Amino acid sequence: MAPTTPPPPPPPQKPLPKPADVSQDKPLPVIDPSQEKEPADASPEYTEEYGEASLNEIRNRIQVVEDQQNQPPKGKFAQTMDNAGNNAFAAGTTILEYKDMAELGVGTVKKVLGDKSDPILGNMIQLAEKLVDVGKVVPIIAPAFVILKIIIDIEQKAREVDEKCQDLMERINFMVSHMLVLERIDIMDVLQIVLERVQEVLKEAASLIEAYRKQGKIARRLKISNTANFEAMADRISTCSSDLMMSLQIQQTGDLSVLKRAVPRDLVAEKFINDNGGQDFINSHPELVKEFAEKMQLTMSDQVMEQMQSNMQELMAQNQTQIETIIRESSSSGVADMIKTIANKQREWEAERKLICVQCNKEYTVSTNNSEACGFHSAVGSHDRYHCCEKTSPCQKGYHQPEHHSKYPYSNFYLWAYGILGYKDTVEYWANVKEIDLGVEGSAQIVRIGRLLRWRTWGELVTTPLLVVNVGHIQDDLMHYLEIFDVTSLEDERKQALKTGNTLIFRNEPDENTKAFSMAEWVLDQETQQLVGIKLTVKVTNSKKPTVCLLSIDPKAIKMAPGKSLEYLSKSEWQVYKPDRPYEFPKTIQLGPVLRETRLREPRTFKTRSSSSDLPIVLLPSSEMVANNNHMTANHDVDRFLGHWRGLNRAPLSSQNQAILLSAKAEYRLLGEEEYRPVKSFGLRGDVKFPLSLAPSQAIDIPFEFTVDKPKHVVERRNLAINFAHLTIHHPLRVRITFTDIDGETISLVQEYVHPVMGIQKRKEEDIGYVYIDDIDLCQRTVVWVKKAGDDTHFLRVLGGLGFTKKVYEIDLHRIVYKAEKTKVTQVDMELGESNLGINWTIWALVDLNCRRVYGFKILVYHGSMTPVRYAASLGYVACPLYGEEQMETRPICYAEETKIVPEVIFRPEVVVVEDDTIDDVTPAHTPTSEPTAAPAETLVPEPVSSSIASVSDQTTAQSAIDNTSAAANTTAPSVVSTAAAGGLVQSSTVVAVVNKTLSDASEPKTTKVSSALAGESQKSEMEVLQAKLSALETRLAAYENQEANGALMKRLLALEEALTKDPSPKPSETCPCQKPDSVRLTVLEGRLESMDQKLGSMETSIRQLDSTTTRVAVSLEKIATLLSA
Repeated sequence: MAPTTPPPPPPPQKPLPKPADVSQDKPLPVIDPSQEKEPADASPEYTEEYGEASLNEIRNRIQVVEDQQNQPPKGKFAQTMDNAGNNAFAAGTTILEYKDMAELGVGTVKKVLGDKSDPILGNMIQLAEKLVDVGKVVPIIAPAFVILKIIIDIEQKAREVDEKCQDLMERINFMVSHMLVLERIDIMDVLQIVLERVQEVLKEAASLIEAYRKQGKIARRLKISNTANFEAMADRISTCSSDLMMSLQIQQTGDLSVLKRAVPRDLVAEKFINDNGGQDFINSHPELVKEFAEKMQLTMSDQVMEQMQSNMQELMAQNQTQIETIIRESSSSGVADMIKTIANKQREWEAERKLICVQCNKEYTVSTNNSEACGFHSAVGSHDRYHCCEKTSPCQKGYHQPEHHSKYPYSNFYLWAYGILGYKDTVEYWANVKEIDLGVEGSAQIVRIGRLLRWRTWGELVTTPLLVVNVGHIQDDLMHYLEIFDVTSLEDERKQALKTGNTLIFRNEPDENTKAFSMAEWVLDQETQQLVGIKLTVKVTNSKKPTVCLLSIDPKAIKMAPGKSLEYLSKSEWQVYKPDRPYEFPKTIQLGPVLRETRLREPRTFKTRSSSSDLPIVLLPSSEMVANNNHMTANHDVDRFLGHWRGLNRAPLSSQNQAILLSAKAEYRLLGEEEYRPVKSFGLRGDVKFPLSLAPSQAIDIPFEFTVDKPKHVVERRNLAINFAHLTIHHPLRVRITFTDIDGETISLVQEYVHPVMGIQKRKEEDIGYVYIDDIDLCQRTVVWVKKAGDDTHFLRVLGGLGFTKKVYEIDLHRIVYKAEKTKVTQVDMELGESNLGINWTIWALVDLNCRRVYGFKILVYHGSMTPVRYAASLGYVACPLYGEEQMETRPICYAEETKIVPEVIFRPEVVVVEDDTIDDVTPAHTPTSEPTAAPAETLVPEPVSSSIASVSDQTTAQSAIDNTSAAANTTAPSVVSTAAAGGLVQSSTVVAVVNKTLSDASEPKTTKVSSALAGESQKSEMEVLQAKLSALETRLAAYENQEANGALMKRLLALEEALTKDPSPKPSETCPCQKPDSVRLTVLEGRLESMDQKLGSMETSIRQLDSTTTRVAVSLEKIATLLSA
């Protein structure tokens, strides 16, 4: 039920000054009701009330509005006064209606409230009341309200309900109802014209109703012109309503039958008139009128014939003139005094202080507050649904409250309480006594006392001393108490305690419940009867006695008493004992294969191989290859590798020997395989496309990518690899890319990819527990950690699975021990494991009942149901750090009774890993295409396999490798053995075996025997030529390093190079085909020459870039100098 509106308050004792333009001395005009001609069948009430005197009130009210409309625009002060006048006008209208009710009696009051016997009149009254509010915003419609009031007065004073009047009033209601939207729109000129037409129609309608009501019942029925007048008025209202709706742009979806229906007709009267010669004949024969009156059981008076012969149009014109006069006439002084009194009352109501309710967040005043004024919920909610009723609409009603309280629960209280108690910077706690119930999850008893610092976190500091008292947890399903006291309220509490003898502040459980409760009590001095402190008591079910403490406070300053601290009268704590010796644990059981925690070895580098010595191109890897480096392009079926090479044309600038590479192909193999296989796809990356052109001494970038198929067992499991490749987890991969130039010659290079350490999080110092199993096919490790706490907020942290983290507090360990004491089960499941993954894990706490503590944890990690083959498991033990107070009683240890856990594991064959081989170490010798001799010499030069060739910009000196076999890696994973054996694969008994394979058929290169007669001279001549060429290159290198490429030094270098080209080389006839050259030294010299050529080409490129930069800088400096001089 809606709250009842209270009556208006009495007028103020000191009314506001009265306006100067209204005379207070002019009395109300006295109107003699006898001067007004009374209808024959009018009632006494109608005769007394309906006249000039009854319309004076309307004249006075409407004149104020018209004066405002006719005046020019005013200043701000005048506009403010006008607004006050509008408010006074609205209030005056309401009060005048109350005055009319009192004068007309109980019957009229029923009509104003909406008498069920006349709903149309009640609807018109409601519309008139709403027009008052609209008139405050749109004063132009005020005359419409006055006209409606005239019609209401006429109908209220009539004794009977007339069908024609009811129909016309219903049409008027339909038209006026659309004027209510004027409060929300702007008034345009066109709309203002339509509103003026509406007022004219309302004036005519009121005149028609007034003239019609002045006729007697017989005249109304026997006068046919009445029906025609009402039909004409209905048409005018319909037309005006259409114009109004069009101007307001109202989309009408309702029934328009009110306007379209026919005007009610008196068929009995019309038939009587037609049967007796028509209207004029009846008007001249009173006996026919008398006959009709007797037939209708009506009383005929002497004035009936006069009314029958009167002109209805003239009477309507007179009434309309009278209404217009009422609107234009100035108000009398009596009505003005009444309106001023009403304005004073209105100002008094508006001046009443508006408060904000903390329960519903709405404004209210004291005069409007009642037991059903506020609607709220009794519990918190989420997503517009509250726990108390699971609905959005308020389910509780009560008084508005200006301040938060603990009298009964309401939803806004919890938000306010959490904002104070949920942060560290809002309250300075003097006492915070808390006991946790070990037998009930989430149950605790708490009492907190302190000084309020802020109303909300990060808010401004509170300047007034305020005391915070909290008893019990703030939760909508528990009893709780939270109050804020100032000095005055503390004194009120003291007086109340002395008066009633009850010092209890709050207890969250009944007195009968002594097992678990929280309580706070005031402490009064026995002599001075002053408030000196607060007594706090908490108890839980697992404690034998409560914890009781006394807090001394100074109520005058709201602070702790000087020199006092929190005094414990009794204390209940969970007793923990110290073990007499350290606990011992079994070793971790690790079943199944494990991943390497270090890289197998670093990738090897190889030299460029060419099908012809005339192709002066060198290929060098700029960086290591990467695999699946983009998760957006990672695929379930293939592994994607990316590499970056640099190609260098070693030909000198003067040779004009340009190289053009037309195509390339890529092949790969895993170490241990004999043959290369084509990759699944290969291509260049970025903007690099074939053909690739290399000018002399020019270097280009060759970025590429290729894909290879993943192993079948990995494809079936639909897993992605990021930053590593499934194919290379155990076996290094080598890719060989062969380029073909425009002449059909080929050049190739081999690059190696060794699996990095991925998917492994190693054990750290703060890890007191580290239990894991590996999936060696997917390179995944599932670990369960037990870590020390990083701060004082908790004791331990348990981490496992995919991002699972659980903080473990000392109270959690106490709760485990309490459970073990109740159930006698000392291996307690901590319910922290996960069982919805491919790899599951569980953790148990081991309880020492004698020392009443958790001394260790037992962790099992194993394959779950989502893993197709369960071949790994791990069972480990973790010691729990000591906890409790520093001074503890020592007791003998007592181990927990553990249950046997035997996970089912399927044996998996060991994986043999080939660490290295020599297939790519030996290169066939190139046969020169020179003129054939009698005994051609064929020299096979072994390729160095361990020379670390980096990028051109980073390499300083190329070192030649004599030994073709690299050393095996020394670092291996736990339970993984690394061996180095030649001539085959060696498989150990471990799960993953690493083998260094060296091909047994890699023997010395085949060479042709030569005589030893000319060996010395041939070797000396060749060495001299190489030494001269080396000296020339070293000279050019020094010149470029000193940035002296131009000038005399460059000329000397060119001359020296020209002299070297004219130096005769050893003739074939002078060389003995039987002599074998010193291949080792030649290899070293050739390596140094090649390195210097590469360095020289790089430096030439750098110098060209430097010259270009220097030129641009010089130009910029010249421009700056020109600008500065100007």
